Amino acid sequence: MTTSVVTQVIAILMDTIPNYKADFWHEETELVGAIAEFDSMAIVTIIGEIEDRFDVIIDDEDISAENFATVNTLTQLIVERKS
Repeated sequence: MTTSVVTQVIAILMDTIPNYKADFWHEETELVGAIAEFDSMAIVTIIGEIEDRFDVIIDDEDISAENFATVNTLTQLIVERKS
């Protein structure tokens, strides 16, 4: 399931932040603080897409630099919410 989640998270990121080519995105791609376009508006959009696509709720306390540090940490958050 995790590979599928990673693929879908990357698709969401590519749709939300289209300035980067597909090969830029991978599990260890840093997000918060590393990508200028990864701002509060992008985070709100990404959270909405995640909630819709994965049928999960991302609570306010889930929105942290740790959970949004990399594609992998964001994927882990989704997997935890799905279980």
